[in-house]
Amino acid sequence: MKKILLFVLAISMVTILAACGGGDKVIDFKSLDDKYQVSVSNSWKDAKGSLHPDGDIQIYVPSKEKYFMTLLESKEDFNDFSLQQYYDIVTEPFLSSLENPSQGDVKEVTINGNKAHQYTLEGTVDNLNIVYLVTIIETPTHYGQLMAWTLKSNWDANKDEYINLTNSFKAVN
Repeated sequence: MKKILLFVLAISMVTILAACGGGDKVIDFKSLDDKYQVSVSNSWKDAKGSLHPDGDIQIYVPSKEKYFMTLLESKEDFNDFSLQQYYDIVTEPFLSSLENPSQGDVKEVTINGNKAHQYTLEGTVDNLNIVYLVTIIETPTHYGQLMAWTLKSNWDANKDEYINLTNSFKAVN
């Protein structure tokens, strides 16, 4: 009888673990032109253009106040331009759009072979304290802004996920 009970218990545990799936599944979200993508857990959803009218990838977990968006611009539209020049023209307007902005140190990073400048930014929007992870990136064909953000009180819990999400940005083959 003990052997049958142990066998049934073991089968039950295997079934429960299989049903749980071992955690969140990773899914890809592609840019509007299908040239770029990010990979993230399936708790994220397509924001369907609700975050910014020009966003290429827009995803969120609204119940947890987690947001991510890319703004991509073709390099064909820029004459003799550099990543630093792109950083300069997009960063100042973003900073000035926030109340009490506080920009962290800018780090040079590489994301899937693409050079980028990355920093954190704290500020207030509509009386809400927000923290952003901002990455200004140069690909062979585009300049872009990769932005992840959340409420300041959620930042520490989401920071690693945002870094991983940003680091997953790549061209679709």
